[in-house]
Amino acid sequence: MTRCSRGIEALNDPMDAGSLRGLELSRRLFEQRGLALLDRCGVSGVCSVACVGGTSQNAAMDDDVSRDHCWGPYLTFLLADDAWRRHGDRLKRALQDLPDRVGRVVWRGYDGPEPRRTNVFEIVRFLSDLTGYREPPVHDIDWLPYLTAQGFLGRRWTERLFDASQGAVFHDPGNQFTDSWRRYVRYPPRDIQKALLARVLFRTWNAGPEYNLARAWQRGDLPGFAQCRSLFVNEVMEMAFCLNKSFVPAPKWRAVHFERLPDCPATIRKGVSSLAVAPPTEQALIVANDVVQAVKRVVSNRFSLSKTADEPLSTCAHAIHQQIDNRTIRQATVLDW
Repeated sequence: MTRCSRGIEALNDPMDAGSLRGLELSRRLFEQRGLALLDRCGVSGVCSVACVGGTSQNAAMDDDVSRDHCWGPYLTFLLADDAWRRHGDRLKRALQDLPDRVGRVVWRGYDGPEPRRTNVFEIVRFLSDLTGYREPPVHDIDWLPYLTAQGFLGRRWTERLFDASQGAVFHDPGNQFTDSWRRYVRYPPRDIQKALLARVLFRTWNAGPEYNLARAWQRGDLPGFAQCRSLFVNEVMEMAFCLNKSFVPAPKWRAVHFERLPDCPATIRKGVSSLAVAPPTEQALIVANDVVQAVKRVVSNRFSLSKTADEPLSTCAHAIHQQIDNRTIRQATVLDW
């Protein structure tokens, strides 16, 4: 019997809380207690219930390390504006009596059960806080303010959107939450994708073996070589996410999700894995060059570029940037330091 197939037996074993993913525990909390609460409050036809964003468990990435905090069964109750004004306060009071528990597994905050995550929100406000959008971008130019956005501590826009796109919906009358959620976390349109790809290709060139990685090696600057190699690996991974039309996750889970991308050449996967742990030697430059050639092949095939094998990766970046149809987008995303 595998760890993930032990079902309710595991829930009754206090020493085996890790048998189930946190998201599955939350689903069971809804089935065992949440749905009944909706019925008692008379809101099952207007209230959605989900677990979206904000934790490793909502990305199905919870493990023995991450389960020490912000892990376990909880529920987010979501109401449209009219229903929020009519039922929000009453539902909040009802949630005070809802235990964040399934079997013997309880929600773990930073300090025991605190802060509690189970709560009720108005849908648009919840999604706005989650994504940083006042309203989801509609036109190409609406995306421009977000292309360089990041928090004060450095959390990037793409990381925030990846996080916001993770989770599951357990109850959703009329798809009221799911439809809005999809609009808020949809990947940018084609011209914005080209701008993002051109940027990451230029950065890959700048950090990589065609420029600063090789120069650092020639100078014998091992700290500089290590920094350039780290930047190169990160930019190559970001390029792969962009080609797959996927937002880039936070660093702690980036490599894992990179390995799960459906469309990424084996040479790039293996090269990135090797460079991440390889010592600073000339062999690392060879591996990095192989990765660069693989990147050139994939972007050349995808965007119908010609004669790229002997050109620097920066040339590919400019060529893709020139394919941006929207002049405003093209002018606002110039590849210039």
